[in-house]
Amino acid sequence: MRTLKVLAAAGILAAAGVACSGSDNGGAIQTPPPSATPCPTPVGSPVKVDANTSLKFAPAAVTVKVCQAVDWTMVGALPHTITSPTPGTTGATFDSGTLYEGQSFTHSFAAPGTYHYYCKIHGASVMSGTITVTS
Repeated sequence: MRTLKVLAAAGILAAAGVACSGSDNGGAIQTPPPSATPCPTPVGSPVKVDANTSLKFAPAAVTVKVCQAVDWTMVGALPHTITSPTPGTTGATFDSGTLYEGQSFTHSFAAPGTYHYYCKIHGASVMSGTITVTS
């Protein structure tokens, strides 16, 4: 009888996992606001940022030039998103959707400024970063 209860509980948890995982990518990738002109081609080498299992973006703050790409890579087994703006701020609007180990997301910034981003899965108070874009 105990085995039957354990198997039933495992089946319920498995069904819940399938229902929660589905094909949701964490939201569609959004385009920059109409006032920003997209970058025609990236400038220079991309700046690399890791999203890791310590729930950190490393490095958390980077500086790039206008139209220089930032390339976030998922390191470790935890999924993350790269989402901007963080709640309560304004700026570029983008969302990588849910990314898994080994996947990456690249974004270039068309205007100088400071852009805040975060992981929607783990929350801005836990996992966030800043991109400073200079001309």
